[in-house]
Amino acid sequence: MADQLLSSGTNFLTAFVASWALAPAGFATFVVSYAVVTVVLALGRAVIGEVLLAYLPTVDRADRPAIVRSSTGAALVLGLAGSAVCVAGGLLGHGTLAGLLWLAPWVPIALMQDARRFVFLSQGRPGHALAADGAWAAAQVVVLALLAVGGLGFSVAGLATSWGIGALTGLVVAAAIGGGSLRPCCPKAWARRTRSLSGWFVLTSVLGQCEIYAVLVLAGVLLAPADAAGLRAVQLLVFQPTATVAAALLVLATPLVAGAVSRRDVEAARHARRFAFLASGVLAVAVLAVIPLRHTLLGLLFPQYTAFAPLVVPIVLQSALYVLGVPFHAQLRGFHRARALFGLQVLGSAVLVGAATTGMGLGGVVALAWGLAGAALFVDLVLLFATPHPRHAGHGHRVGPTAAQPTPETDPAAEPELEVAR
Repeated sequence: MADQLLSSGTNFLTAFVASWALAPAGFATFVVSYAVVTVVLALGRAVIGEVLLAYLPTVDRADRPAIVRSSTGAALVLGLAGSAVCVAGGLLGHGTLAGLLWLAPWVPIALMQDARRFVFLSQGRPGHALAADGAWAAAQVVVLALLAVGGLGFSVAGLATSWGIGALTGLVVAAAIGGGSLRPCCPKAWARRTRSLSGWFVLTSVLGQCEIYAVLVLAGVLLAPADAAGLRAVQLLVFQPTATVAAALLVLATPLVAGAVSRRDVEAARHARRFAFLASGVLAVAVLAVIPLRHTLLGLLFPQYTAFAPLVVPIVLQSALYVLGVPFHAQLRGFHRARALFGLQVLGSAVLVGAATTGMGLGGVVALAWGLAGAALFVDLVLLFATPHPRHAGHGHRVGPTAAQPTPETDPAAEPELEVAR
């Protein structure tokens, strides 16, 4: 939990410092460029990090070092491709994309650090992940402090450099505490082993990102600017922190389910589900506590949007229902039901956008917020009936290689090929 909060907090710190220190034109350049890089990193996480959570616990221990090295190599290749995309975007000549040229060199490093972080989480070593992310945050803060104290001032280039140096420091620390098994190699092996999962995970991640921004764009187009800003402020107050902690719960629960299914251990699968439901239930109750405090919190954090307090109740309900869906998502990922996960994401996105649009047409921003809550309830009900039960863990994974059924990619006899590739 601390690692997830720190990782997300670093992103918030970067955007907050930019909003405080840069003029509006510079701030626009930085946040737009940073948003592009964030999307690139999210795609890399879907290909590497999220797949590691579901796949690495199912692999024999003797085979894991080769898998880890291959995943790091894949992260490097994806990072170089993402860096090239950023350079191309920065050279387009559009002013708000100029910041991409300063961020582009650091993209491969950030993706490799993120991949290594997910290796630690997949192996049940969250303390190592926290140490690497802590080094990133500390280095970034030090660079920002030097810029401020040294009289250099803040600029798009300086903020991008502080972010990149933080990523590099986190990568060095991760390599130091992770050992030689984290050296990159042969990305093709990763692609062969995980092709049944990574494609669907990428599509699911992209669609999940698109639904969030689709609602914001619709609100900005169909509602008054003040209403769209008020909706976003309430989401930042309630939904954004909830989604951050929910992501941490998913990271914790998915390897537990995947490992139990790989071992065909029904009792362990039941234990993982109980843990996920208990943790998500506690978080949902904590989110509900925002309702009686809504006026105080808005006045403290978003004083210019206190008139939008009526939005807090439906957004709180949406957030609570969202986090209650985490156990179902962990089950689907742990059982390697990647295609079903994507199908449910398509359904959920369609319902969410449809409910938001209908709500705006019927009653403006308040009805939009209640539409989001209703869509979240519908999605949870669908997940309740579509998610495999822990007793099905006795049948093992339906897709993907397992220790009990070696394939050319997972058979230890194939490992010399990886050695040659390295």
